[in-house]
Amino acid sequence: MSNAPPQILDELRAMAVFATVVRSGSFAAGARALGLTRAVVSHHVGALEARLGVPLAQRSTRSFSLTPAGEAFRVHCERLLDEAQDGIRGMELLRAEPRGEVRITCSHHFGNKRILPGLLAFRRRYPAIRLHVAMNDVNVDLVQHGIELAVRAGPLADSELVARRLVSEPTMLCASPAYLRRHRAPATVAELAQQRWVVYPPKQRSMTVTHDGQATEVAVQGDIVTDSAASRLAFVLAGEGIARLPAYDAAAPLASGELVRVLPEAQTAPLEIYLVHGKRIGPSARLLRDFLLAGTDLPTVP
Repeated sequence: MSNAPPQILDELRAMAVFATVVRSGSFAAGARALGLTRAVVSHHVGALEARLGVPLAQRSTRSFSLTPAGEAFRVHCERLLDEAQDGIRGMELLRAEPRGEVRITCSHHFGNKRILPGLLAFRRRYPAIRLHVAMNDVNVDLVQHGIELAVRAGPLADSELVARRLVSEPTMLCASPAYLRRHRAPATVAELAQQRWVVYPPKQRSMTVTHDGQATEVAVQGDIVTDSAASRLAFVLAGEGIARLPAYDAAAPLASGELVRVLPEAQTAPLEIYLVHGKRIGPSARLLRDFLLAGTDLPTVP
């Protein structure tokens, strides 16, 4: 494994200095915040500009402003500074028994299957942190409802939120033996469009199915439309239609024979689940976030 280049520590220090200067509004104020002289602060920013080959700030004894390059680069520097400060605060929490409250939201079905076991393990590790768990199949506004963490299917378009991938769950096409006795099983991807589907989520109109390296967009239509993943599974088990199911729903019914894979040689996109939060979260929420992210193979409630 290769080592980091020797100058990386100087560059990281200079980035932290630059972020502090930007937040303080001037070189002099930044120097006071850091407990350094103005000359040392100027040296760090100057070295950073020389390394990048562009000026980052216009400065004089009376004014300070960022260049376009400085405005773009400050985002990375401030993120570096925030992550370092949050990391230190997180470690401080570990020295004593962490306390506080975290509000988290997730869907009923996935939450009970995959998130609840993680929350129970978290409570055993950090019993003094209170959890407020909102099971909701609707994506609620985090700020409006005072929620710090949300578990959502992605990808996400909201740039105001930070999304960390929690799990990538394989999916497969499934139907019950009873359904396949009433309806001829599709022999090709093209025949999927003639099947009856259990439609989930309600707005779904098509699905990409890949076979022999070729992706095909298949129309999805049926008499059952639901906004509940648990209902989707129940309807498929009852023989009401075909559906794309995540592995955590399909594994047990497939093993017992209650479900059969449809076109098992075809592939459907995995279910990508993300842990989502605002750009700044409290130490207890950060602790829970990191705990869940570390559990890459989340346990399942049967």
